[in-house]
Amino acid sequence: MDKWGGEVGNIIIKGNQMAKKYKLQELDISSDWSILQNEFYDIDPKDNIPEDDKFFNIYCLEDLLYLTKGMYHLDLGWYGSDKLTKPYTGFCIYLFRGNNWHDCEFLEKFRSQEKQVIVTKINEFIHAVNLGDYENKVGYRFDENDTTKENEFGNLHYYSARKLE
Repeated sequence: MDKWGGEVGNIIIKGNQMAKKYKLQELDISSDWSILQNEFYDIDPKDNIPEDDKFFNIYCLEDLLYLTKGMYHLDLGWYGSDKLTKPYTGFCIYLFRGNNWHDCEFLEKFRSQEKQVIVTKINEFIHAVNLGDYENKVGYRFDENDTTKENEFGNLHYYSARKLE
C-alpha cells in the first residue's frame, strides 16, 4: 500500500480519504436526547471478524456511547478485557441522574457480553426515561466528596432503582 493506505481501528484509509469500516449500531433514540459520544458499532464480540477489529472497536473502548436528556445520562462502555471467559468482562450500561458522574443518583447498572441484549436494554432505559418512569424513584446516591460512607456502587454488578420497590 502507498504511504496513505492502511487501516486503523474502524477507519480504512485509502489514498487520502477515510471511510468507516463498520456502521454504528441502530438505536431508538428520540430527538430530545443529546448524543455526546457514539462509538457503538454494529459489532458483536462473538462475530466472526478479525480480533484486531474487535480490539480497536470494542475491547479498548471504555466510552462507547454517552447520551443525555436533561439531568439523565446514559453511559455505555466495555469493561474488562478481550477474554470473554472472565467474569464481568463485557458491555456495561450506567443510567444516572444528576449534574455529572461524580455527583448523581445511579438508576440502572446492567452488564452483558451480548450486544443485542445491550441494545434492548439501552432502548428500554431510554423509553423508561421518556415515559417518566424514574421521576419518583430514588437511586443509589453517589457523591465523591461524601467521606462519611464508602461507595460500594462499583462493586455492584447489576442495579435497578425500578426494581427496589
